[in-house]
Amino acid sequence: MYLPVNYPIAALALAKLSKAITLTGDPSLTMDLTADAADNAILADYDITVVDYLFTALVATTEYNGSSEDTSVSDLTFTATLNDTDALLINECTVTLTDCKVVKHGYSSNLFEASFFGVNSALNVQNSSTVTINTINVTTHNGAANIYAWGEGTTINVSDAWLYSSGPAAHGLYAAEYGTIVGTNIRHYSGGNRCSSFAGDSPAGYVTVSDSVAHTAGIGSGIFYALGTITASNVTGWAENAPVLFMDGEQTATISNSTLEAGLLGGIVVFSSSEIVSGATVKFTDTTLIATGDTMPALWFGNIIADITLETTTLTTASGVLVSANYSQVTQAFDYYADYSDNSALSPAQVTVTVIDSDLTGDLVAYNESTISWSLTESSSWTGTTSIGYGSAYFAVSLDATSSWTLTADTCLENFTDSDTTVSNVASAGFSIYYDSTSTANDWLDGATISLSGGGSLEPGSC
Repeated sequence: MYLPVNYPIAALALAKLSKAITLTGDPSLTMDLTADAADNAILADYDITVVDYLFTALVATTEYNGSSEDTSVSDLTFTATLNDTDALLINECTVTLTDCKVVKHGYSSNLFEASFFGVNSALNVQNSSTVTINTINVTTHNGAANIYAWGEGTTINVSDAWLYSSGPAAHGLYAAEYGTIVGTNIRHYSGGNRCSSFAGDSPAGYVTVSDSVAHTAGIGSGIFYALGTITASNVTGWAENAPVLFMDGEQTATISNSTLEAGLLGGIVVFSSSEIVSGATVKFTDTTLIATGDTMPALWFGNIIADITLETTTLTTASGVLVSANYSQVTQAFDYYADYSDNSALSPAQVTVTVIDSDLTGDLVAYNESTISWSLTESSSWTGTTSIGYGSAYFAVSLDATSSWTLTADTCLENFTDSDTTVSNVASAGFSIYYDSTSTANDWLDGATISLSGGGSLEPGSC
């Protein structure tokens, strides 16, 4: 359930570069996407009364309930065609599924119940159940989640899954209420809007995925949606009209050895849909993140306090912006950012980015009193500058002695620290760094002006 943001919005340009990555095993390659065009055009409707309880009992075509013995089934097909009906419901028991197929048609009449309880899912696992899935083919239409886990103690281990969905809010692996899903060799495609491949939901879901391919086509359909914890390794993902990662609030995402491409808003979008909170953490290791839109930063933050680590990671952008921090959040439509004037209850973003053994090119852009702290460590290099997008903003840049910075324009910093006190690791290209001499972080400079390699200088002042 993506919490509503019912505010007027300012449009973003949607121009994008062509897809840069290759997907092998993408389910959309073998399906007739034109047949599902009308289904995928249906918008997710969260403009309804919020519910945090199930109005009626879960209904399913096939159920396994409360058995004290382990159940194993193989070579079965589970189907459902009615609205608000699961194809297979597993409740308070242990089940192994091998070489099974699930086909689900039928709409959800209440997306909050679908989000919070898995109503209308293809496979819905509940109440401390343990399910092991070895090879499964899941096809859903009309907006049905593929594999859903609900409740603390519920665990799904799934390997070799082929997942295809059309219609809105039809996530691939989907965990809520502290449920856990661990997936290996998952191939997922969703064509509808707000259909992330690997998603957690309120209050938290725990999703781990490896050796997988994911492709989403709809607006608001990320590869990952973090409400809880996302852990991913060796994932190739393309979100045509969404960021690779949405994160709402105090969540955690750890992504390694992956290649991920985003087509709208930003490479990742980290925000709080309510009041500002701290504790959002994202770590990329040995990963390439591509943001194709010409207005898209690689990393976007709004109304959040976040810590980001980039280790041996590449950020590629058409916009030339690595990080953007703002007084903003995403809207209910998930295709725009809220304008500064639309919601006075928001707060400026505060972002700390630690770069480890990475070579990055692009700028840091902050708006409306937001803060970006940028730390280069362990032989990292950065080519770029800082820029205030609107109003005032604050930047802190730190370099260890093994790292370097090449300026592309004059820059103004609240804080500047460098383990190389001669600042020989900064190449100015004729540009200058202006630092705030009243900040205690700059006491080591003692108000001095230092000549930089390339003709510029490090000096007290402002832009």
